[in-house]
Amino acid sequence: MKILIATRLLQLTTALLSTAFAQEEITAQKQYSIITWKNTVSTKEWKEVIDALKVKHQAQLIVCENSLNEALPALQKQQPRFVAIVGQPSQVGSKVLQKLQPMLRQIDADPYLDVRWGVITGRTAADAMRIVQEKKPLIIERTVSATRIPTSFGKEVECFDELTARRHSLKIDGGDNQEIPLRADDSIAALAQAFADPRTQFIVTSGHATTRDWQPGYSYKNGTFHSRDGVLYGLELTKKEHPVRSDTPKIYLPCGNCLMGQIDGPDAMALAWMHSAGVRQMAGYLEPTWYGYMGWGLLDYFYEQPTRFTFVEAFVANQHALIHRLAAQKNLSEMDRKGLLFDRDMVAFYGDPAWSASMAAQPHSLWFSQKLTQSADNILLEITPLNQESSYLTIDINGSQRGGRPFVAFLPERINPEEFELVSDSRYMPILGDDFILFPRPENDTNPLSLSAQWKRRSSNKK
Repeated sequence: MKILIATRLLQLTTALLSTAFAQEEITAQKQYSIITWKNTVSTKEWKEVIDALKVKHQAQLIVCENSLNEALPALQKQQPRFVAIVGQPSQVGSKVLQKLQPMLRQIDADPYLDVRWGVITGRTAADAMRIVQEKKPLIIERTVSATRIPTSFGKEVECFDELTARRHSLKIDGGDNQEIPLRADDSIAALAQAFADPRTQFIVTSGHATTRDWQPGYSYKNGTFHSRDGVLYGLELTKKEHPVRSDTPKIYLPCGNCLMGQIDGPDAMALAWMHSAGVRQMAGYLEPTWYGYMGWGLLDYFYEQPTRFTFVEAFVANQHALIHRLAAQKNLSEMDRKGLLFDRDMVAFYGDPAWSASMAAQPHSLWFSQKLTQSADNILLEITPLNQESSYLTIDINGSQRGGRPFVAFLPERINPEEFELVSDSRYMPILGDDFILFPRPENDTNPLSLSAQWKRRSSNKK
């Protein structure tokens, strides 16, 4: 009977997710804005990319002469939920993108990010077109990580280790994780094979990197990965090359890599991941990372809460968490404040922000449940512990700035938060935004209780 119930719950979860993705696509068609430059829209092959994106989402187009900040008045008028920036590689450099998120937080009066955004680019316009033409939601069943991650949250997970040579594990089809040591310290061939595997849908990396290479061995001598003519390839210590060629749609999270999100020329690593490795969405640092909140925190929201967030939603949730910590945490150290301010605008998101990529459901893997109930006059978020005393604790400490993030839930449509008042216990000071709820996580809570936050429409605003 338990097996039947679990199977039925999984079927219901899948059906609800399918419905949510369909609703999201409909929403995107009504609330999607494209920002580009005049010289981009006047270039034939890039105009074709823009036109295809406009048709896909029934989007509104904003054309800038020089600076992306020129788009702010139009965005404030349009109030989109999704914003895509379509640009040629030479137009989306680090300095340009560092100025982007501050603008996207000025669409309304609150301090939080106001849209789900992504940069659509590519080494060629054809690469950008592949991103635009991707429509089928991606349900991730196979993850490959070059740094250690807990395997319970993925159906199939292959893990390498940047700290320990030869350490390697594999979990297949929801089974047990098996430690399978590599035969040599040099893991390049195995990594390249795993990245090119047509089943691979999510890639996670960390370790030293520049815009031209990545070193998978952080604390031991290993080979490297490079970009050449748009092709990502591994280079063994023996100088043997292993090109990575795959067009399987996938997302990429270089959570601990410096500079992987910076595009400083046609041989930038980010462009190679898109051109030859099938990456349709990625989030990466624009400059050398030293704090890690925005990079590693994406694992907290996306990978460790399977099905709860799409990749872009996890990015926005982590951004909300960062801004909330800056504003609300008392006695924040000078280093933490400096680190949060650095990370706030230093991670770029690439891809169509309305394209849905999420982890496949893993029965019994969630440490807590979230239930959002909303009507015209009432909004209720309920949080229930599922992992006994560990439910609200940090799941994994690998990396930097892990754990402690608030619970986040997204509302299906925008509201005016001023029309609602909190009617439940306010000790945790939950926040109702125009399209999200943020509930601060109890600190070091080893006796977790069910939590809830409820808002009711003020009587003067009832319809």
